[in-house]
Amino acid sequence: MFVIVSTYRAKAGEEDAIIALHEDWERNWAPKAKAYISWELLRKHEAPQEFITITYFKSKELAQAATGDLEQDAWYGRLMSLIEEGPIRTDCTSEWQLRRVVECAVQGCGY
Repeated sequence: MFVIVSTYRAKAGEEDAIIALHEDWERNWAPKAKAYISWELLRKHEAPQEFITITYFKSKELAQAATGDLEQDAWYGRLMSLIEEGPIRTDCTSEWQLRRVVECAVQGCGY
């Protein structure tokens, strides 16, 4: 599995717009975007203007095609208008992963 980790800093006051932009992508583009396995947006506690995205793809080739398409998209242009620093992209290969069932993680499983 191929993973892209990106970090960037929002312009002051644009943090909620960045979150809304990712939610918009999920509603409007995710159903058509077959190359993505998952995409997560994280926000740093100690620096709330800083965000991290972790995106999983089936392969490096699919990641390159998907990110190339994304960078040509108006969505990406909007993201660039909301950030003051970044994005800094790190390409990775997933070597190990542990995932729990979401219902257990959110509601507790009584372990």
